[in-house]
Amino acid sequence: MPKPPGPLNFSAGFIYAAFFFTMTLCTAQESIQGVIPEWNFGEGDVITGFREPMKIGTVSPEGAFTIPLIPDFIQKRKEEIDKNPPVSSADKTSPFIDLDRVFRRRGGSIVLENAIQPVGSLSNVGVYGIGNMEGQELYGLMVAASSEAFAESVMSMPSFEFTPGFLIDWYYVDEAATIKGVTTEESLGVDQKQTFINTMEYDLAFQPGWNIVKYEILSVFEDSGGRTYPMEERYVSLTSFPEDMEFVFIPK
Repeated sequence: MPKPPGPLNFSAGFIYAAFFFTMTLCTAQESIQGVIPEWNFGEGDVITGFREPMKIGTVSPEGAFTIPLIPDFIQKRKEEIDKNPPVSSADKTSPFIDLDRVFRRRGGSIVLENAIQPVGSLSNVGVYGIGNMEGQELYGLMVAASSEAFAESVMSMPSFEFTPGFLIDWYYVDEAATIKGVTTEESLGVDQKQTFINTMEYDLAFQPGWNIVKYEILSVFEDSGGRTYPMEERYVSLTSFPEDMEFVFIPK
């Protein structure tokens, strides 16, 4: 399953009251656009980042947001890094991970083609921050998902309240690549006693440029304490959005 989202370094703790907003993908994958209903924060920024928050989009006073999908994303990010080289050894790690390391897992039969290449993403495992960069204020988080319940379960992984559903994310590659197959592994519950078999299916076909990927939990395992874990998972490439997809905004 995806790793939990890292901090955006603004504030911690969220009250989960979700709003849904519509979204469209502009032609030629130029940008992601949508409107957040009941928006009352004024102008805002779409934010991402692990070590340091970074503005990647805007929100209008009416709640309309735009996230540009930059062409030649990896090359332009490398050029930005060259212009502003890291000052400490801790910051010298490349911001890009190879495609096979993002998705590949042991314990099964996986076929990879041209997957040893950098992959770029704008989100933090599908999660975007919404806030005010200048004022260092975080208004909340948003994610493209099948439901509010699924978005909450993914963003609060330590609670182990997973439910079937999916989230959508965007990945950039320079060259076509594929990752296909199924992995299996024995997983251990929190009580360190109960085990279950977890499977992960991959049906990924990347084209040069931006790609839509769906991560899905098909079924869950419930332990004796009522905690639930992803049991059957899947990554699949998409060419259009699922009809039941919603962009969920979870305010601070």
